[in-house]
Amino acid sequence: MGEEFLRRYYELSSEKESFLCVGLDPVPPSVRDRFVIPRHLIEEHGLREGVRRFSLEIVEAVAPYTPMIKVNAWYVLPLLPFEEVGEIVDAVKEAGCLALLDAKITDIGSTNAVSLHWIEEMGFDAVTLSPFPGYQGGTDVVYRWAEDTGKGVFVLCRMSNPGARDYQSRKVEEEPLYRLIARDAAMHGADGFVVGCTAEEELGEVREIIGEERLILAPGLGPQGGNPETAFRLGANRRGEGLIVSASRSIDYAYTVLGWPEERYAEAAAEQARRQRDRLNKIRRLVMGGERS
Repeated sequence: MGEEFLRRYYELSSEKESFLCVGLDPVPPSVRDRFVIPRHLIEEHGLREGVRRFSLEIVEAVAPYTPMIKVNAWYVLPLLPFEEVGEIVDAVKEAGCLALLDAKITDIGSTNAVSLHWIEEMGFDAVTLSPFPGYQGGTDVVYRWAEDTGKGVFVLCRMSNPGARDYQSRKVEEEPLYRLIARDAAMHGADGFVVGCTAEEELGEVREIIGEERLILAPGLGPQGGNPETAFRLGANRRGEGLIVSASRSIDYAYTVLGWPEERYAEAAAEQARRQRDRLNKIRRLVMGGERS
């Protein structure tokens, strides 16, 4: 378990009074119709520069309200060169947040080692990991890297999409696969476990397996329909900590959600992040009886 990464997360979470994670998912208008980068940015600056500007302004806008920003690798890496991704990571850190690359690393050890080299060069503090390759000659490289560098590892355990139950809830050795993943990943030293807000029963089971200090990253707040109060009751530890609730589209594209002009996209993202943080804190106070231990 990466004590340094966990210490930094808990410090930032306490300082900002927030357990909200904001996902950075920049999508050009050419990809889909809704939840997209404002068209004027692409028209005025071109695709690459428009994505870069959007990303940097969203980071600056939401940073006061979150201890960690999750950069989705497959939204960013195809569009921006190495140096500009590093610029975004630098902006995340300078704004007082941890930078998590949602890359879902899932390959043999030699390939993972190369991926981790470039992830570290870009400056990320943590990565997401798929356990599918198994430990020996697969994920062992990632755990050793994290231990050597003080980085964090978040393991996919029970995802938020409806089809996750097809495999992740299937029984292996008389228990659901997600429980086996949680137990093995905790043994190998994972810092965090990805369990969707929509997987309510599983949140409580995973918390019981991993103990008090490790983190649960719970995506699915917003369009996916996750219930944050239920997620908190089941996924937080006894201190009311350890759960990170993640939102991406509802914050990145808050100008759409709030009905604001697209020119105010950064201001809308800040407002939505503040609202989400305050809503989560209200839930924590309610569940913890009005005060935190």
